[in-house]
Amino acid sequence: MATSLAMTPAETLQQLAAAGTAQTRKTYARHGIGPNMFGVSYATLGKLTRAIKRDHAPALGLWASGNHDARVLATMIADPAQATAA
Repeated sequence: MATSLAMTPAETLQQLAAAGTAQTRKTYARHGIGPNMFGVSYATLGKLTRAIKRDHAPALGLWASGNHDARVLATMIADPAQATAA
């Protein structure tokens, strides 16, 4: 999985879509995740987190997508010091 520190939220969403699997989607659905997901494993999300590091601006864009996998990744890369109630 090719990553760069300057990935936009749109590029990250494309990578997440490509990394999702039917089996993981099935598992997530069984645990109550709605249809707006790609089915990306937490191992893959961890690799993306290590590649992106802390980057609050893309985290906001990923969160705004409403996609489950993107939101999980957003919580992993967001800067807690910049987080607000909004």
